[in-house]
Amino acid sequence: MKLTFTTIVGGLAATTTAHGFVQQLMLGENLVDTWNPYKDPSKKVNKITRKFKDNGPVTDGLFTTDAITCNIGSDKNNVPATETASVPAGSNVKFIWTGWKSDHPGPIVTYLADCGGKCSEFDGSKGNVWVKIDQSGYDPTETIPWASKRLPENNSTYTIKLPSKIAPGEYILRHEILGLQRTNKDGNLAQFYPGCHQITVTGTGTTKLPEGIALPGAYQADDTKSILLDYRKVTEYTPPGGPVWTDAGWAQ
Repeated sequence: MKLTFTTIVGGLAATTTAHGFVQQLMLGENLVDTWNPYKDPSKKVNKITRKFKDNGPVTDGLFTTDAITCNIGSDKNNVPATETASVPAGSNVKFIWTGWKSDHPGPIVTYLADCGGKCSEFDGSKGNVWVKIDQSGYDPTETIPWASKRLPENNSTYTIKLPSKIAPGEYILRHEILGLQRTNKDGNLAQFYPGCHQITVTGTGTTKLPEGIALPGAYQADDTKSILLDYRKVTEYTPPGGPVWTDAGWAQ
């Protein structure tokens, strides 16, 4: 089933203010509510987002497991959602976070996975299926160099463009923030905040996604260049997960 529109959910339950999740998506002109772990379980609603338990992070000891695929599940990890939402290829997509706090420096990364059919039947935790389509890390030319610390300045909203030439079908948009604020302390507590949102891309494109990365698999516990590093000493930085794919053609 495809969700074509939604009513904005007013307000959120009290949450740990230092953490967060994507509460809404603007898919082209279509505003869609995502899974809210504090309101939706009691309503037994169906959303396009794979369910996660709360607004906390995937940390050390977990980001090398299937918890990193789509976050720590509310019952078990990476359970497919039953819904998708339609969006034309080449559209802008806005990820609207809960009030993101600026004390979580780190990159913002977005991946796309082709479900090869119905996303409700697609795992995502096996194989090199995750293709990076956008990233923003550390830019020393910016007044606020870290991408996640700039998020509050943009109403906790991050915008990407979908590739304009990808073939129609069902895909998962996986969008995450990596918080590096504690990786310079004992325990190396990298904090990942991923979310997986199922979409149906429309259009006349014919380009298929290339081979991507595996999640779990690509993020390593001994990665001292992208994950386990002292963010205060960074002058150059490349987010984990490999390069951004730019061969599908991008809407101008």
